[in-house]
Amino acid sequence: MLAGEASMTVGSLFLKACIIVTALAVLLPARIWAKPPAEAWLAGPEGGTEVRVAMAEETRAVAVRAMALADDSREGGTAVRPEEGFRAGTWHLGLMGGYSLWHKVFQNRTADVHFVPLLPQIGYTVTDVHGPFPVRGSLELILEPTFLVTTSPSTTFGVGASLLVRYNFVTGTRWVPFFDLGLGILHWDLHLPGILETQFNFTLQGGPGLHFFATDHLAITGQVRLHHISNGGTDSPNIGINSTVYLAGVSYFF
Repeated sequence: MLAGEASMTVGSLFLKACIIVTALAVLLPARIWAKPPAEAWLAGPEGGTEVRVAMAEETRAVAVRAMALADDSREGGTAVRPEEGFRAGTWHLGLMGGYSLWHKVFQNRTADVHFVPLLPQIGYTVTDVHGPFPVRGSLELILEPTFLVTTSPSTTFGVGASLLVRYNFVTGTRWVPFFDLGLGILHWDLHLPGILETQFNFTLQGGPGLHFFATDHLAITGQVRLHHISNGGTDSPNIGINSTVYLAGVSYFF
């Protein structure tokens, strides 16, 4: 009988101990989670307000630094300042290539002449950017060695050089339109009986174009030129070769 009562007493005590431990395991973490930060708890309500203000200030400072980094990234990577490439004293190296389509200009007949030009370019800007929009720009002189491969009516080759005067319309954006006009000489082996039989000839060319600046210094360039080849009346016959030349290439400014 005493053994049974002792067993019941031990069991009851063990059950009560389990209940107390379980209650502590639940209530203590909840109390700790509900407490304010140690600094705010020690400082009272005013201290909690100061902590929240400090956190807000820190968040604002982080946002400002992030915006500054974004601005720096834009300036170093995507922001382009092409106007710097058109100041007096700057240089330009380019390479253009394309294809020609012949047409009649003030003539009853002409030859079916097609050619592929390859045109290295060396440019030098002689004036600073000046003038109001939309004619704001600068003047450039370009020396252009000329290499031609004639594809019709036969395959021949020609070499020469031209001097171009180009006006660049500096817009302050990636897009810089231009217009140029130039004279040159050309030596080629193409004989066109009754039209143009001289090997030494002159060229006259010009037309609008456009630079698109991928970086501060490098631009993709396209142009359409009216192109004329003749011997300038030094021999007969002298029916000129008139073409529209479509060009594309790259330009580097420094």
